[in-house]
Amino acid sequence: MLDWANIDTVMLDMDGTLLDLHFDTYYWLQHLPERYGQIKGMTEQQARNIIYPKLMALRGQLNWYCLDHWQAEFDIDIVALKREIDHKVRFLPGTEDFLHWLQTTDKQIFLVTNAHHQSLAVKQPHVRLDRWLHGVYHSHDYGYAKEEQGFWQALQIDIGYDPARSLMVDDNLQVLAAAETAGIGHLLAISEPDSQRPAQHTGDFLSVANLGQAIPLTIGENT
Repeated sequence: MLDWANIDTVMLDMDGTLLDLHFDTYYWLQHLPERYGQIKGMTEQQARNIIYPKLMALRGQLNWYCLDHWQAEFDIDIVALKREIDHKVRFLPGTEDFLHWLQTTDKQIFLVTNAHHQSLAVKQPHVRLDRWLHGVYHSHDYGYAKEEQGFWQALQIDIGYDPARSLMVDDNLQVLAAAETAGIGHLLAISEPDSQRPAQHTGDFLSVANLGQAIPLTIGENT
C-alpha cells in the first residue's frame, strides 16, 4: 500500500474521490436533459441530442468542467438546477474516516480539483470539506485542467510541495497520468467513484475502492 512515512503533502480530488460521483453523473446525464427539455419546450431525448455531443466534444478540457461555459452554451441556470438535486451530495464510504485519520498526522492536506468554484459552493454546505483542508486549489484559477502540465507547474509554485514526497488521489486516470509526468511520487486511484455504477479498471495505478481502505493498519505508519 502507500508509503505514508515518505508522504508530506496529500492532494485530494473532490468528485469521485471524496464525494460520490453519482451526484454529477445523475445531474449531467439525467437531470439537466430533463429540465432543459422542460424549459426549452422540447422532449428529453431532443435535449439529450443537443447536450451530449457538446459535452463529449470538450471532455478532459478546462471548459468541460466550467459551469460558466455551459451556462452560456445552453442559456440556462446550471447552478440553480444543481441546487434542485443537492440532497444527492454525499461522501463516498470511508471518506470521513480517512479525513479524520489524516488530520491526526502532520501532513499538508489540499483539495486539488477541476470542479468549478460554484460546484464546490453547491456541495460545501452538505459536506464541509474545509474542516480538514489546509487549502483548496481549482484548475480554473490557473487556466489549465489537471490533465495538463501547466496546472502542475502552477500548483507547485503555489504550494511549494516536494513532488517526490507528495500523493495525488483521483478517480480520473488521465489526471493521475499527468501527475506522474509532473513527478508526483505517490499516486492512488479510486476504483469505485460512483456508488451507482460498477467499479472501473485502474490500469497499473495502485487503487482502492474508497479512501477508507487507504487508512494504514498500524500506528507506526501514521507519520
